[in-house]
Amino acid sequence: MRRRRVRALIVVCATLVAFAAVAALAQLLANKERVTSMWVGAEIRADGSARITEVIDYDFGHSGDSHGIYRDVPGSPFEDGDHVRVTRDGHKVPYEDTYGDYYQDEKGERNIADRLRIGDPGRLVSGVHRYRIQYVLPEVVKGHRFAWDAVGTGWKVDRADVEVHVVGARDLTGLRCERGTWDDGEPCTAVRGGPGHLVVRIGELSGEEGLTLYATAAKTGAAAPAVLPAAPSGKAVGTTLPHPVRNAGFFLAVALACAAPTVCALRLAGRDRLPLDGGRERRVEVERLARTLTPCAAPPDDLTPAQGGILLTERVDDRHQVAWLLTAAADGHLAVRGDDRHPVLDRRDPGEPGDPDTEEVLDKIFAGRSSVALGARDPWFRQGWNDLAQRLDRWRGTSGLWDAAARRRTDAALAGGLIGALLGFVLTITGGVLSGRRIAAGWPVLLTAAVLAGVGAALVGRHWELERRTARGTARWLQIEAFRRYLADPTACPDELPTGPRADRYAAWAVALGVDSAWEAAAGASASTRRASTLSGGDVLLAAVVLTSAAPPAPSGGSGGGGGGGGGGSSSGGVGGGAGGGGGGSW
Repeated sequence: MRRRRVRALIVVCATLVAFAAVAALAQLLANKERVTSMWVGAEIRADGSARITEVIDYDFGHSGDSHGIYRDVPGSPFEDGDHVRVTRDGHKVPYEDTYGDYYQDEKGERNIADRLRIGDPGRLVSGVHRYRIQYVLPEVVKGHRFAWDAVGTGWKVDRADVEVHVVGARDLTGLRCERGTWDDGEPCTAVRGGPGHLVVRIGELSGEEGLTLYATAAKTGAAAPAVLPAAPSGKAVGTTLPHPVRNAGFFLAVALACAAPTVCALRLAGRDRLPLDGGRERRVEVERLARTLTPCAAPPDDLTPAQGGILLTERVDDRHQVAWLLTAAADGHLAVRGDDRHPVLDRRDPGEPGDPDTEEVLDKIFAGRSSVALGARDPWFRQGWNDLAQRLDRWRGTSGLWDAAARRRTDAALAGGLIGALLGFVLTITGGVLSGRRIAAGWPVLLTAAVLAGVGAALVGRHWELERRTARGTARWLQIEAFRRYLADPTACPDELPTGPRADRYAAWAVALGVDSAWEAAAGASASTRRASTLSGGDVLLAAVVLTSAAPPAPSGGSGGGGGGGGGGSSSGGVGGGAGGGGGGSW
C-alpha cells in the first residue's frame, strides 16, 4: 500500500509539473514581439522635407536573443548623421546606418532602404523599451502634393495604439487616409487638430499593414504655423512579464497546495471499518493496525490465494492471475513442466467436478488442446487470460469485502478528476496564452486552471483511497497481512514448513502476496519441501506478461512546409504611395 501511494504521489507531482510546463510554454509562445504603442510626428518644412519624430514602445517578449530594433526607411534619411537622434528609455544608445530590405516606391520600382540598426551588439534586451528616433525625410511634399507613408508596410510585428501627427507652415486640404497592405488599403479617418495640424489614431495595425496620408498643400503659408505636440516621454507603454519559469513555479505551488488537502481528504474518507464488540464498528487505517500484527502461519479458509492478493492490494494484476494458475495446478487441473525459459502447461482431469469458473477459463486457455507452451504469442491463452482478469474483477465487486457505496464514490471521484484535469489542461493553455498577450483575464484563468489541475490530478491519482472495506473485509485483510509476514519470513513461526499439496498452495499464496522470492528461498533451504520439478511464480508471471503485452507498432510519419512574403510602395495612391514608410523589427 505504501508503495502504491508513493507511486501515485510521484505520478500526481509529475502531472502537475507537466501542467506548469504547459502554462509556461503557452505564455512563452503567446508573448510574441510587438509594438505596444507607436507615436509618429512630421514637421513639414518649406523645402518639402519633413522632420520626423518616432516614439516606438517595443515589446521584445521572452526572446532573449535580441540586441535592439531596426528601422528601414527608403530615401536615405539616415545618411546625414547630424540630423539623426536616437535614444532608448531616455538614454543614448548605439546605432548604425546600414543597408536594409528592398521596397517598392510609388512608381513600382524596387529600391534598397536605409537601415538604422539600434542597439549594442554586445548586449541582449528583453521586455518593453521605448525608442525615440528623429530624422529628416526629403520630398514629403512635391509641388503641392503631400504623400507620406507614416507607417510602412514592411514591419515584422503588430503595432497597437498608433497615433500620427502632421504639422506644417502651409495648411493641408483634400485629406485622404489609407490603411492596409501594399496597394490593398481601405479608408481611415484623419481629423484636424487645428490649422495645419492633422491627426490619425488607429487601434492596431497587424503584420504588413501600413498607413499613408495624402493631401494638397496650400500655396501660401499659414499666419501662425502649427506646432507639433510633445512626443510621449517617460516609461514605455506596457509591462514586462515575469519569466515563464517564475509563473510556472507559481502555478505549480498553487496546484500542489490544492492537491495536498485533496489527497488527505481522500485518505481520511477511505478509512476501513473495524468490527468491535457488541456489533459496533469504528473507522481505522489498517496500515496502522498492521504495525502491531504478529505473523500467522495459516491463511483464511474462505479465500483463494488470488482473492487474498486482490484484497491486500485492492486491485487485480498479473501476479494474482499467476497465483490463480498455480492454485489450479495445486488442485490438479493442470501441471507445469519444462524449464524456466520454456514452461509448458498440461491440462489434467482432477478426478472430481471443479469450480465452473475454473473449467470455463481453462477451456478458453487450452482451446481444445492438451498443453500450452508459454513464452510465445498465443491468442487463445491471451483470451483466457483476459477473461480470468474480468472474472476476478467481478468477484471483487460482489465479494462483500468492500463497501459498495464507497465503490460508487470511487468511480465518481475518478470521473470528476478526469473532467477536472481535462478542463484544467484547457484552461492552462488558455490562461498561458492570455497572460502572454497581457490580457487581464489571463491570471484568473491560470489560477483556476491550477486549482482544477491540482484537485483533478489528486482525484485521478488517489481516487482508489475511497474504496474502503467492510468490517469483514478489514478482518480478512489483517489476517492476510499476518500470513504475508509469515511467508516473507517463515522463521517467525516455529511450525514446520508445509509439504505436498499444501506447499503448492502456499507457493500460490506467496506469488499472490508478492513474497514469492522469500518463500522460495525458505522452501529451498528445507529438505522436506524440495520437489524434483517446480516452476517459480516469477517466471510464470514473466511469461504471462509477455503473452499479454503484445501490441502492434505505432504508425509513424512526417510533414514539412514553408512560406514567405514581402511588401512595398504603391503606384495607385493607396497604401505605400508616399515618401518614407519602410518597416522595422528586432535584430
